[in-house]
Amino acid sequence: MNKIFNFAIDCGKSECKYLGKYDGSIQKGKFKNKILSAQDFGVEIAGNNYMVSYEDQSFLVGDAVGDEHINYDLSKQNYNHRLSIYLAITRLLELAEKAKEPIALAQINLAINMPLSIYKSQKKKEEFEGYIKKNELIALTVNNKPFSFRIRNVVLAPEGIGVAYHDMDKYREKNLLVIDIGSLNCSYLQFHQLVPQYDRMAVSTLGIHILRGKIAETLSSHYGTTIHDEVVEQIFKDKYLILDGIKQSESKEIIEKIIENHVEMIFNYAKSRKISFSNTSVVVVGGGSTILKQYLSPYPFVEFISDAEFANVLSFFNVLQAKMNGKA
Repeated sequence: MNKIFNFAIDCGKSECKYLGKYDGSIQKGKFKNKILSAQDFGVEIAGNNYMVSYEDQSFLVGDAVGDEHINYDLSKQNYNHRLSIYLAITRLLELAEKAKEPIALAQINLAINMPLSIYKSQKKKEEFEGYIKKNELIALTVNNKPFSFRIRNVVLAPEGIGVAYHDMDKYREKNLLVIDIGSLNCSYLQFHQLVPQYDRMAVSTLGIHILRGKIAETLSSHYGTTIHDEVVEQIFKDKYLILDGIKQSESKEIIEKIIENHVEMIFNYAKSRKISFSNTSVVVVGGGSTILKQYLSPYPFVEFISDAEFANVLSFFNVLQAKMNGKA
């Protein structure tokens, strides 16, 4: 008998988050969404890295791949994005197997994210759904372990719905603005009593990787050396640039000014799109909101939540559950 699973996946430019539920317990995880073609790759795979074989091609996915292999294509209808979604499904199937769930010939009901910029187009939604679903048995090997499954249903959810459908009782009678700070984009979506206001939907290219690029470029110019984007991830933690073992004291002021200006741009962009913060719960989500929490905190209208990285995928899962139960 085929086992049916409900899975939710939030596949972003930098990370892919995934979530399932077994024996009443939520199980979730994530991996770096960096993909490198790797034919005849002989290095042992360890940590949060995966060797994936699919359609006679092999790919290395995860932490071991450099940031230059992040796909910044605005469209998510591409081979690498689909591969990451399939990999996330295998991670959820492996978690199911550990929970003693049968995974042979698994049937998947899948909730996935879709960019706000094209979510309002029915044609684009149908094209994207067909691209992911494929209407055939999907088979791939991950770290030499074979997986096969069929995708029965695809539920497309707009990026940036955040806590709207995860903590519904809290926001049921409120105006809610979700600001999702991702790796490439920053998405804005307003809700009135949980109903999304699609005329108050906007996307800016003010994600965390754009900020990293600004910091790297400014420090490289100021200190006459090359600062790579990867170094900036450590700079976020140290708050200083360290060259040849020496802390550059003035770098802290430079870095903080760039970050403060970037955060101000995030809110100014919303205002430029006639998005109001008045009488509205403004909740920030996404991995970028965690990194920038110190700089977002001075804004009195901003609300923080626990587990901000998984806010979207938790809402996706609830939407999927409701639809599969015929309640939506």
